[in-house]
Amino acid sequence: MSAPTDDFLDHILAKAKDAGATAAQAIRSRTRYFEIEFDHRSVDLVRSTENETTTITLFRDGKRGGATLNGRRPEEVEAAIAAAATAAEAGVADPANGIAEAPSLPPGDHGPAEPDRAAMRAQVDEFLASLPARHPLLRLRDSLYTFTDQETEFANSNGLRQRERRGGHGFRAMFMAKDGALTTSFNAVGGRSFGPFASLYDAAGVGRLMAECERSLERRPVTGKFIGDVIVTPHCFTGLMPSIAGALSGPALLAGSSPFKDKRGERIASPLFSLDNAPRSVDFSEGSDFDEFGVPTRDLPIIENGVLKDFYVGYFFSRKLGMAQTAGVRNSRVRPGETSLSDMIAGVKRGILFSRFSGGAPNDNLDFSGIAKNSFYIENGELRHALNETMVSGNFQQLLQDIHAVSKEVVNFGDCAYPFIAASGVTISSK
Repeated sequence: MSAPTDDFLDHILAKAKDAGATAAQAIRSRTRYFEIEFDHRSVDLVRSTENETTTITLFRDGKRGGATLNGRRPEEVEAAIAAAATAAEAGVADPANGIAEAPSLPPGDHGPAEPDRAAMRAQVDEFLASLPARHPLLRLRDSLYTFTDQETEFANSNGLRQRERRGGHGFRAMFMAKDGALTTSFNAVGGRSFGPFASLYDAAGVGRLMAECERSLERRPVTGKFIGDVIVTPHCFTGLMPSIAGALSGPALLAGSSPFKDKRGERIASPLFSLDNAPRSVDFSEGSDFDEFGVPTRDLPIIENGVLKDFYVGYFFSRKLGMAQTAGVRNSRVRPGETSLSDMIAGVKRGILFSRFSGGAPNDNLDFSGIAKNSFYIENGELRHALNETMVSGNFQQLLQDIHAVSKEVVNFGDCAYPFIAASGVTISSK
């Protein structure tokens, strides 16, 4: 049974056909948004907004063109269809361009439909009132507590219809520490959840990062150059994961640049490391029932106990590669291990707690080099001091192989979830 959709998307598809499209699809998103913006002194702004956006994609003789419009006024619809048709006419024909044939799902409904504004404001007030005692040297700016309710509808000219609604809360904090002439750089963290956070200090590991920020006022570089261990924090892994996932995705497979292209079924990581794509997980408020082509999503292992099981391949690249589609939406989750973070630190002879990476994208071989930010030196199982001007370099392929511990503790960011990961063989030096 097809999911219900309003007449507007059907109207869009009919207009696209009138404009000469051989196939078309449209996605409408209606978003209601509530936010509280604040710094360390007070609340700066409370507001609500609502917006509707429709993205139109039409296909003509293997060419593809798209356009986006806000609202539904007839003249705007005509202009958007004309712009999409012009873009398609100027495009390059590709046999992989086209719309999907897939089952229509029952409408999905996830999370609350309305924010509890009073409870959200009370949480912010409590957070700000406790901040001077918890973290007297911390300074906040541009921080947000939000609620988003988004309804998404999809339709294509094959008769595919999808609809889902998602409501959830979000928290983003940006902060630095200051003590007289001593200051730190800004750090930022954010996370999302279906329900309100029990405490804003618990959201996406904010409390731990704030404590580390104050401890980073006095920083020193490492002495000399050595090959040691890194404990990659969940927050650092959010920055590293795109490079790893990119090497496991359709574009890299098509270009032939992925070092993993011929390794399905082989061990590419430590047996302690398992990576899933989980857009359907009830733990992710930012998951999705279907992708941009209306194809239903599904959870599946990418790496299981170190063995490469599958790739991140969306609809278009599945057609280009002649492979099954596996991941039109990416929500990565590394499964937790059995070691506590404290035991991981205790097991490091010499290395760093690696909290943020500042550097360029790795090359096709996944070699990387950059600066460790918001990070700490570990020696003989003890966290010694915050780091300054410290370089890290290595290779992500080897790093995955050299993982020797994965933590029980996990940080859920609302669209991904990662534990702490300990690995050896990284070159560490003063800049």
